[in-house]
Amino acid sequence: MSGRTLARALTTTVVVLAVIGSITAWVLSYNGYLPGDAMVRAWSATKDRATDGRADGTWVVGDVAVRSRFDAVTGFGLANGKNGTKIWEYVPPGRSQICGSARHADASVLLVAYGEEDGGTSEPAPPGKGCATVLALDVKDGRELWTVQRKVATGRFERGSQFLDAGGDIAMVAHDHRDALRARAEDGRTSLRALDLRTGKSRWTAGMPGACGTHEVSVGKDQVFAVLECGGEDTSGSIDGAELMMAAFDRETGALNWHVPMDARRPLNLGSATVAIESTDPLVLTVGRSMSLDTGTYFSFDKDGRPRPGIEFNGDHGEIAAAEASQTAIVGERMYALAGFRQKGQRHRLVAFDLTTGEEAWKVTLDDPAAALSARGDRITVLGEWSTQSSRISDLFEYDAVNGEELDERHFRDDVPGSMSAIYEHDRRIIVAGWGGGPTFTAFERW
Repeated sequence: MSGRTLARALTTTVVVLAVIGSITAWVLSYNGYLPGDAMVRAWSATKDRATDGRADGTWVVGDVAVRSRFDAVTGFGLANGKNGTKIWEYVPPGRSQICGSARHADASVLLVAYGEEDGGTSEPAPPGKGCATVLALDVKDGRELWTVQRKVATGRFERGSQFLDAGGDIAMVAHDHRDALRARAEDGRTSLRALDLRTGKSRWTAGMPGACGTHEVSVGKDQVFAVLECGGEDTSGSIDGAELMMAAFDRETGALNWHVPMDARRPLNLGSATVAIESTDPLVLTVGRSMSLDTGTYFSFDKDGRPRPGIEFNGDHGEIAAAEASQTAIVGERMYALAGFRQKGQRHRLVAFDLTTGEEAWKVTLDDPAAALSARGDRITVLGEWSTQSSRISDLFEYDAVNGEELDERHFRDDVPGSMSAIYEHDRRIIVAGWGGGPTFTAFERW
């Protein structure tokens, strides 16, 4: 064999080996088997029983992940060596069940409510019935810190009402003073009571303006916010025709700072709209024009209650699935959202909105669909699906929160629970909260 022929053969061999090596590296990388490109499962907590449709709650506070279900509240350890093991559990007494929980577990204290449901609506709740007992739990060890009774109108649980919240050093509890046999009680329909978060001692009590009741309460840094149901009540106690308003109370004194209509252009009533407080600092609300949240607007207000331009669920950016909390995140004056659109199957854009103007700050079209996002500081984390034909979660992407530049791409080696209620980040790990029937929490780490 001549030297030239040998050189040509060696060149061909090198090229073939390089191609094979590139393909092998791509396959290893895409399946999470190359260091620097992978996400691997660190641990899985115990499996949940299948959900029965009742609302669950999840939180990550300090080194504890918490799951609240109708039958128990459970804490799982996240610190080194705990690896998602159950460290405590609270079971409500007797035949009572967990019927409400605070959206935030602040200062390592979680608020839940429990009671017995008798199903009746024509009589005030008898003692021990209704969602009437509020309990504060220490998140670190599940210890009961204090309990307090709240006024309830009937023995039926208040589906969709967020009557508890915690923030900083205060707990907020909404009381319902209605007599179910009358349109309203003489002392007003509802009141808000602020308690010391660690001791349960009373701080202040605030009545609602006019013929208004509370639908949802949330604690901000300087103010306590409440979605109000105003008027519209008939002699049976139904409030489906009540107009929705927004109110803010001074955090230290309970004084009413302001209250305004939810939508200055047209009244919104409780029977045809769905409202949830998404953020308090700044104040942002999800306002659905239907109970299914197919259409609607993200409303934002400044600290004095002046409305700012809204952001529609559906627009040129695509369709935001507002009913799924893991599709949006709010940090500072930015809202980040996964907006779906159809192009040879379902796909998504990652869109950053400026809350002060309602305009897009930037957007990135993703190659494949996305399942969920989370935001921390200057980074947005997105969980990506395999393809437009498969919903299996296969990828993790990180983007610069300022301009949308892609900062990292990694591939999951192990299966990610497809039925998730939320994702969290703790000590550089991604923690996926399941939605019943699978692991309660699953942690993944970069490799």
